[in-house]
Amino acid sequence: MFNLTVMKNVKRLVVFGLSVAAFQSAIGDRQSEMPNILLIISDDQGYGDFGFTGNDVVQTPAIDRLAAESAFYPYFMVGPACTPTRSSLFTGRNYLDTGVWGVGSRGKVRRDETLIPKFFTPSGYKTWAFGKMDGGLEMMEMTPSDRGFDWFCGITGGYLHQQPELWTPEGRTWTEGWSAELITDAAIEKINEAGDTPWLAVMAHIIPHLWWDSPESYAEPFRKKGYSEDIAQCYGSIKQMDDQIARLLQAVEEAGQAEHTIVLFMSDNGSLDAMNNREMGVWENSEPKRPHSPDWGIRNPGNLIGRKGEVWDNGIRSPLLVRWPGKVKPGIRKQPVGVEDVLPTLLELAQIPEEKHPEHFPFSGTSFSGSLKDRTFSDDRDIFRLATGGPGVPVGEGANTPDMKTLRYSSLHTILRNGNYKFHHLPGGEFRLYDMEKDPAEQNDLSAEYPERTEAMAQRCRLRWDDIAARNRTFQMRQLRINNADRPGASWNINVLQPLRLTGKMDMHDYLGGVKGFRYPGDRADYAVEVQKPLTVSFIAEGTGFDRCAPISLLIDGKPVTAKSRSAEKNVFGPIALPSGTVPFSLAVANDAKAGTAIGEVLKLTLKLEK
Repeated sequence: MFNLTVMKNVKRLVVFGLSVAAFQSAIGDRQSEMPNILLIISDDQGYGDFGFTGNDVVQTPAIDRLAAESAFYPYFMVGPACTPTRSSLFTGRNYLDTGVWGVGSRGKVRRDETLIPKFFTPSGYKTWAFGKMDGGLEMMEMTPSDRGFDWFCGITGGYLHQQPELWTPEGRTWTEGWSAELITDAAIEKINEAGDTPWLAVMAHIIPHLWWDSPESYAEPFRKKGYSEDIAQCYGSIKQMDDQIARLLQAVEEAGQAEHTIVLFMSDNGSLDAMNNREMGVWENSEPKRPHSPDWGIRNPGNLIGRKGEVWDNGIRSPLLVRWPGKVKPGIRKQPVGVEDVLPTLLELAQIPEEKHPEHFPFSGTSFSGSLKDRTFSDDRDIFRLATGGPGVPVGEGANTPDMKTLRYSSLHTILRNGNYKFHHLPGGEFRLYDMEKDPAEQNDLSAEYPERTEAMAQRCRLRWDDIAARNRTFQMRQLRINNADRPGASWNINVLQPLRLTGKMDMHDYLGGVKGFRYPGDRADYAVEVQKPLTVSFIAEGTGFDRCAPISLLIDGKPVTAKSRSAEKNVFGPIALPSGTVPFSLAVANDAKAGTAIGEVLKLTLKLEK
């Protein structure tokens, strides 16, 4: 919860910069130098996981100091999970319009979206990305370079906090060391090389995403104080990240760029209780509720409700810090703003005119520079969110791919934030209204007390959903493009967790494992691939239980392909010639096949070029 006592202490640390009038003049007059932009993003760090928001266990001195030097937005609304937030951050658009409705297979940003580097490159910026390659930076055959970044250093191979695989334009390398330190090293090197050339850098840490892992020197102090191993590892990793943020900001200072650099800090979504995650714990909208672990009170001192994935405030509330020495006056900004507002704001602050903008879809967000100039500024903006986890998530038949034509709005959990008020449309059609400044824990429903406000917000919330549904850019699995002229390749991996639909008694997780089933006649997983140039390939399906499930067939555009070989863990089909264009294919059990004795799971699907 927003802690006024803590912030009164923070205010005493603030050295006030220009007056509001001077700020407006500095922003209004065209500057001879473009400001650098440093976006720092933490991963799954809840609103209560900071010292400056009232947590007296976690140690975040560098971020606390940054808060004292920044405009602080305590009512900043992100998405309910990592990819929704990052897709909005990088496009200035609601995540649903970018094609994202979750994470993993549901978190692929459409290829026609324009990401943040392409807005800054025409004005002479160098653009770099470090750390987590999410939010459209990496998608299937696309790389951060394809999205417009000049250089990148990504963490791949999962959430490896140490000894990660680092991915750069030069290739992939398994590396010794700690991820937070390695990506900071890379960023400092680029900043030092840039000189006076303006730059945009995205520093996306994977801390404190599960599973937590920190150096002993960071974890042991928490153990000695009697905290659990989960807290020792989680808060140890946060302290490690905080030290790397301090290093990065110091490097900006030593490069003589602090006065010319806009620094933003945010988290991508709310926190997650490790115990409930291990036990697949229930959600806020579920009954009965499983109690949280004893650590939850430490991580959530404000007793906010909800968790990552939900649109209760503990799932979508993050602090936003904006520092620009001499230009942005430090202090609290109570105006609610959304993550989709960041890109339009940065373009205005950097004074990049519209004629230099690339072709792009209309922004959902709007600039909040007015509140940066004047702490008392407020405007009438609605912020819309849809849950990506728990009851109220859009669910369709087969692979969590809903059909807009049949999806019922009454089944969804959506929210609309306007000023102090937050409206909830709960599954089943129940309405709730909360005053978030007076009731940040969302305990006192005001819908009966303010029926007209509730109804007006309900109508606007539904209208936002109807507009998104009419554009029909979400709930569609992306398809891999193969045999591009510039990337001919010798083999391509199809993401088995991105089927167009599942039929029969099939099942899958959004981002873990493979596609399961293939035991009964009619079990089927449908896919498609976009072929740029005709080619001949073999299809290789790898997994487990192929000797116990029913025989798996490959259908190309509905026609069976001969199996070259079969074993308990691998089926090879083909070779078969694929024409250019979209080629549908399926892994299926024939309707007249004999049922298997157990399920099979396809974990990997490879297309191998046949010469």
